[in-house]
Amino acid sequence: MTGSFDILVLGKGPAGVAAAAELAARGLRVGVLGPGAALHWPAQYGAWRGELEALGRPELAEHHWPETVVGVGGGRKVLPHGYVRIDKRRLAGELRLGCEAGGVTWLDGTAAGVEHHSRGSVVRCANGGEIAARVVVDASGHRPVLVRRASAPVQGFQTAVGLTFEVEDTSLDPRQAILMDWDDAHLPPGERVASPPTFLYAMPLGEGRVFAEETVLVGRPAVPYELLERRLRLRLEALGMRPGRVLEREECFIPMGGALPDLGQRVVGFGGAGGMVHPATGYLLTRVLADAPLLAEALAESLGAPGAEPHSAARAAWEAIWPADRRRRRELYCFGMEALLRLDTPAVHAFFESFFSLPDAEWQGYLNDRLTAAQLAAVMGRLFAQAPGGIRRILLRTGAGSAGRRLAAGLLRGG
Repeated sequence: MTGSFDILVLGKGPAGVAAAAELAARGLRVGVLGPGAALHWPAQYGAWRGELEALGRPELAEHHWPETVVGVGGGRKVLPHGYVRIDKRRLAGELRLGCEAGGVTWLDGTAAGVEHHSRGSVVRCANGGEIAARVVVDASGHRPVLVRRASAPVQGFQTAVGLTFEVEDTSLDPRQAILMDWDDAHLPPGERVASPPTFLYAMPLGEGRVFAEETVLVGRPAVPYELLERRLRLRLEALGMRPGRVLEREECFIPMGGALPDLGQRVVGFGGAGGMVHPATGYLLTRVLADAPLLAEALAESLGAPGAEPHSAARAAWEAIWPADRRRRRELYCFGMEALLRLDTPAVHAFFESFFSLPDAEWQGYLNDRLTAAQLAAVMGRLFAQAPGGIRRILLRTGAGSAGRRLAAGLLRGG
């Protein structure tokens, strides 16, 4: 037996390390199991500036753009909301310091299975070792090691290819981040209608550097990286940007929507393993940072109570990150994702023209997941009312099918 902990966290990504730091800060004995000792997070993370300010973490902004641009239907809409690129090295350093201050034990290896008993759990490692813990938190990512889904997931997939490169000339405004530009004029005419809609997500980084990414908001099946990189290079050429030295290449694969994990299971999922990806945007990091204290507080309070039982602590942790209203919101978002899967390129343009015509508080609340289920449903209703007729027909067909039945069932049972 390698060791015995109050909490064993699986995974050394942002979700796992954020959870471990918060758990250790509450006096729990925490172990973190994952491959390798160094914290290496290859993905780039963006967020609205207001999200970092709400978290009390504005110092995590590596770059800041005062304005954010959306391009649809050949036009451009400038949103008066700042966007940031998160300094992932600083974040990793701060979280690691928090873990070390709380006495977290770092364990190299991967989990292969788990056995539960009345006083805790024993995780079997791939190398044959065993680790005991009162509660196991699986933060091992989108393909979790131990978390079970409540049912077979019907997921969509966000895929993207991004390049950070040097360039002599750029048409990008240094004060603006491009959140999504759906312009497809650079594509061959036949490809504009017959293939999945993709958009540009881009930021000028200064000193002759640009980050640019070609993204599918959601697809089923997943759109391959080769197609995305070809489109990205065609787009950059059309913008008059000829990448010089490529400093970094990023491939993103994010499962979206699908079934929630079984909220009655003894292993607690967190981050991607807990189904916490925003089904409408693919974003996760700011929710992880916001919910890590909720997870830690629920586990610390439950395990510190007289006669504490691990299965009761796990239930409390699941309820902290997936309360009933949040489950209802997720059902609404998943319905919206199903509708987006049915839109071709012209319909996507029309949809987002309508979406960003909503009042700022409504589209921002939708994207940030800061609305109650009732507020979110009202926003979706207003969007339906002002959308073009073709979009309304697609939404009605979506509601009349299996996605509508799942939404109704999910709302009735509280998600």
